[in-house]
Amino acid sequence: MRAVVIGAKRGLGLALTNSLLAAGHSVAAGVRDRVVPESLQALSVRYGERLLVGQAEITDEREVRSFADAVAARFGRADALCTVAGILLPGDRANTLLRCDIDEVRRTFDVNVVGPVIAAKCFYPVMEKGGKVLTVTSEGVGVHNAYPGSPAYALSKTAATKVSGILNATADDVDFYSVHPGRVVTDMNPNGEISAEESAEGILGILTGKIPVSREVWYIDYRGYPMEM
Repeated sequence: MRAVVIGAKRGLGLALTNSLLAAGHSVAAGVRDRVVPESLQALSVRYGERLLVGQAEITDEREVRSFADAVAARFGRADALCTVAGILLPGDRANTLLRCDIDEVRRTFDVNVVGPVIAAKCFYPVMEKGGKVLTVTSEGVGVHNAYPGSPAYALSKTAATKVSGILNATADDVDFYSVHPGRVVTDMNPNGEISAEESAEGILGILTGKIPVSREVWYIDYRGYPMEM
């Protein structure tokens, strides 16, 4: 399998990149950095031509399209695209929606919603028929279970989740999924319940077909179980 991971520098993105490579797949790892991050250097040495590291600032359509071109040049086509990149800004952690910083709200939507749209738009032309596009969202996206904390993040993840449904209704030759990764221990969530490696193994199972999923149920968790909106 030829997989693309955008947001591969740390956390779940790095764990997923590592899991894919260890399982024998080829990976294009998209990062914001202008040089190969230290976290990916050892993998580059170990896996050689099976790992391509490139610039892919998720909000920059031109840069993401250039990365897609580089993936096509190296691997021909892509069988899977995983957009892991996302942000939860400091003000959003502290403020309610009535006290929010509007610039932070805009920035959050730019990365968490517009970013996955850019990724899907740029990589769709190089996706293999029957390929899978996964966007990491969250469990806190339901319209009936609203809560006041991290409002911009919650709103953005709700919108990002709907993106996959709209894309599935738009194109029938690639399957789009929004995936709750579990309560992963990350820089954004140090009080999580599972490791990035455990979440990555579940997502790997979805990508390889070991965990069966259907495009009719496009909001799922990392184990393939349906999630409720």
